[in-house]
Amino acid sequence: MRVFLTGGSGLLGSHIAALLCEEGHDVVALCRPGSPSTFLESLGCVVARGDVRDPPDVLERAMRGCTHVVHGAALVYAGGSWPRVRAVNVEGTSNVLTAAARAGARHAVHVSSVAVYGSVDGPVDETASTDSPIPCTDLYARSKREAEAEARRVEREDGLKVSVLRPSAVYGERDRLMAPRIARMVRRPVAFLLGGGDNTIPTVYAGNVAVATSLVLAAGRGGATFDVGMDRPLTQRTLVRELASGMGRSPKLVSIPAGLVRAGVAALDRMGVSAPGTQGLPLGRVVRLALGENPYPSRRIRDELGWSPPHEHEDALRRTGRWIRDYGSSLE
Repeated sequence: MRVFLTGGSGLLGSHIAALLCEEGHDVVALCRPGSPSTFLESLGCVVARGDVRDPPDVLERAMRGCTHVVHGAALVYAGGSWPRVRAVNVEGTSNVLTAAARAGARHAVHVSSVAVYGSVDGPVDETASTDSPIPCTDLYARSKREAEAEARRVEREDGLKVSVLRPSAVYGERDRLMAPRIARMVRRPVAFLLGGGDNTIPTVYAGNVAVATSLVLAAGRGGATFDVGMDRPLTQRTLVRELASGMGRSPKLVSIPAGLVRAGVAALDRMGVSAPGTQGLPLGRVVRLALGENPYPSRRIRDELGWSPPHEHEDALRRTGRWIRDYGSSLE
């Protein structure tokens, strides 16, 4: 395969690029002007300078000769106005996939998010509806829902086979969103857990999602949707403890009673306060997911494509912690 990849300089995209190159595929990575590309170049990727906001005819020229497309570029709880978020996440999806259809690509994988389900009570899978209310301030979830609709529109109107991948929160080396926020907490002598900390949380390792992406690419199924919200069971306690271990830290872990957490967050939610380190991610959603069990079992990709995540969380978290230890100053 010759794969055109967007979002390659980000967390998940860099892991996808590394795996595809390891598997012997050619990768053309779209990078915004000024965006770092050293890691991608070290893998042997061809770097194409451009932006998902470029018109389809411009993007089409960059992806000529590519047989497959992975569209992973997005603004993830990065703040800004709705027009800015929509221009990248929704219009950018339309631009990339329209260009892919015109360039003659055989198949595209659109990286979405379990955020499209909105607030959930209990397990959900790909058969669940995605029309539940989403807070108007949750621009990311709103945009990913609209982006999926755009992906299906391009598939329907332009004949491009599109598969949709829905990860939960992703961590790993080169993580500039979630892990650095946790790292700030574990640098202190005491780190706090929400509730008991022993329930499974919806967090996946980027390397395991990259394996899922490769499987979906190879399957080439149009109209397919796959959740990747659980690779291996992961508890909040393990997440904090092993990430801290990789950083060379060992804070005391103290649990905050679940009732106290819920009461405090309810008050902050009414004030419109977002989760720390993000803009627009409702605190209430974070707490529901942190206190409950992972509601995204992700059975379809296991049953239909044989996804068997190769990376254990303990090792992956320590590697991520070491990466933050070595490069953390550039993340502040």
